[in-house]
Amino acid sequence: MTAGSPKLGWALGLATCLVLAGIGSWDYSPPLPRVLELWIKFPAGVAGRTEPLISTGVLAAGDFFTVTYRDATTAVFGYDSWGVGGPSSSAVKFEADSWHLLRLEMPALTEIIGFSPREKAPLRIHFDGREILAAEVSFHARAPSRLFFASNPVGGDTPNIPFRGELLRTDGRRLAGGPDSYASRPERLVGWLTKSPGQAGALVLLSLGVARALCWLLAWWRHRSPAGLAGWAQKLSRHRPFILTGALCATLFAGLVTDGSFRFQFPEVFGIFYDYQAASLLHGRLDVPAAGISGEAFVVDGKHYGYFGVTPALLRLPFVILDLAFGQLSRSYLLVYYVACLLAAYRLLGHATRIWRGRDATPSGWATVILIVSTGLGSSLFFLGSRAYIYHEAILCGAAFALWSIYGSLRYLAAPGERWWLGALVCGIFSMHARPTSGLFALCVLGGVALTHLRRRRNKNLAAPPGEQPASAVARHLAIGVLSVVGLATFSGLSYLKFGTFDGSPLRYSVQYSPERLARFEGRNFHLANLRHNLDTYVFRPTFRLEPRFPYYYFSAKNNRADYPEAKMDLLEATLGFPYAMPGLFVLALAGGAWAGWCAAQLRPALVVLWLGVLPMAAALFTAVVTSHRYTADFCPFFVASAVMGLAVLDTNSGWQRPIFLGTASLLTVLSVAMTLALSLHFQGQMVWGVPTEVQQNYQHLQQRVDAFFGSTPK
Repeated sequence: MTAGSPKLGWALGLATCLVLAGIGSWDYSPPLPRVLELWIKFPAGVAGRTEPLISTGVLAAGDFFTVTYRDATTAVFGYDSWGVGGPSSSAVKFEADSWHLLRLEMPALTEIIGFSPREKAPLRIHFDGREILAAEVSFHARAPSRLFFASNPVGGDTPNIPFRGELLRTDGRRLAGGPDSYASRPERLVGWLTKSPGQAGALVLLSLGVARALCWLLAWWRHRSPAGLAGWAQKLSRHRPFILTGALCATLFAGLVTDGSFRFQFPEVFGIFYDYQAASLLHGRLDVPAAGISGEAFVVDGKHYGYFGVTPALLRLPFVILDLAFGQLSRSYLLVYYVACLLAAYRLLGHATRIWRGRDATPSGWATVILIVSTGLGSSLFFLGSRAYIYHEAILCGAAFALWSIYGSLRYLAAPGERWWLGALVCGIFSMHARPTSGLFALCVLGGVALTHLRRRRNKNLAAPPGEQPASAVARHLAIGVLSVVGLATFSGLSYLKFGTFDGSPLRYSVQYSPERLARFEGRNFHLANLRHNLDTYVFRPTFRLEPRFPYYYFSAKNNRADYPEAKMDLLEATLGFPYAMPGLFVLALAGGAWAGWCAAQLRPALVVLWLGVLPMAAALFTAVVTSHRYTADFCPFFVASAVMGLAVLDTNSGWQRPIFLGTASLLTVLSVAMTLALSLHFQGQMVWGVPTEVQQNYQHLQQRVDAFFGSTPK
């Protein structure tokens, strides 16, 4: 390392710290006093007109303080908590364009997101020294940035119009708009340093990490010869097919998940739970405020919990600590998980190719394009981008961590003396706490690899890796297998902490389930009697329909419940089986995997582990009381991992099989893309709840334009 490298690295680290401090303090909102004193000037009143004075929170979780005029000089103040309502004050007299003193104690002013132990708090209003309202009211804890004076961008029944008068702090500072109008820049900087030491400390630690990484990078760069850098450029060029194809897939997914707007910071209707969960975790709690989970709540001893895992919440902790984009990150995280899935799929293909052809081998561009397009555009992973709410985020997050866990497990299978198993275990546990079915598959594969190594040692007495004694190797693989089981058990343990039972989804506590509804399926999530019904739904029955209208390929409304009277089902959502939703990836996984297992002895152990590892997950989904198309994405990690084996083998076949296989795979991939795009657009534009009206109208206009172009006649 040269002398200048550390100095420049630490200088850049300091610059990073200053920039992050500026970002953290720029939008920082210091805590408001418990009792807010304001000067208020009213315009001439218009009888019956309501105007917002203070609005807090987000859509479906907001509180509003308003003024309603009875005549030109008489008004009442009102309070409304979303979904509950609230009281109104006694009438007050005012003089238009004159100043009056308003003292307000309102819960949402000081109840910041995290967790409030109270369901109600005092609301008190004094006008010109006279108390005009005192009551205990419901409220919603708010993010620090979700405070608005003299306006209402939150929504709800309160009009979205500006207050025609004026609000001032007692020192004369005008209040209008967001919380930045309440505090000056110097006040925000001082408040950030004194009231949020956790944020400042986190930024310092992050900056130290950046400085250390930059020192290493600069030292590495200075020691690279031109020939070495050229070698890196040449290595990078080998990945060009993946980079270009992955970029195309990511762009299309980004367009889908943002409804074509490419706006990633957006408050989705049901995309705020993980932010609330992260805030509660910072307070050492697993329950969340009722506003964070709403209709999906599981209520135990008066506390509200979600059955969703904690992994996405853990990944949001930095943003919650820094108070950035609370409740507006679902779209961004979905894109990150999606890209992570593509990267893992490509790494799996490269690994399978090296196992089959040697350590320096790379997959062909054609095989890469087929895999990435099948995975990225022709599978249910792309469908998950049709709606950025937490159901889809949980599944895509689980799939991403499962794929990387599978990659680590297969590397551990090929190199038992290395530490790939550790990454597989960590990613498997993260997958388990994002989407239990995906995590179950990932950890079963890791456990299967450990058992494979134990079996080899017992039956073949293979030599231990360098520096490792045979006895210690056996103990090591046994310990890894045990850790896989422990990883699986962590989900039940966390469920017990939340619900007092090892059941991860005890429906008897759900606010949605009445005793009558529970009785229909005996209150249990899984029934062996559902096996035939769900196999039919996910594999065999072609529940689609074709119409001469864009997008031509639709979910069928046909319900197959009557064909299986023994089934104990609760909810049947529109679902299309694997062969009819993603035929490219499905055939690659089954036919390609079978071909690889037949022809490639080197890949056979991996295929056996994958196929055995998927059985517990399949048993869970095929006996569940709910079927949904989004659940088909749970199988995508298995399909991808099996498909890469067949691609690796047939991609190098010099006989007649290769062109036939690649040609068939290409046609099926194109068909899969068309099917997935049609299902995703129609689901987003017409089927799913919570989509903005503008998005639905855009979809209808697109239908009309395409149909008019091709001369189609709507039914």
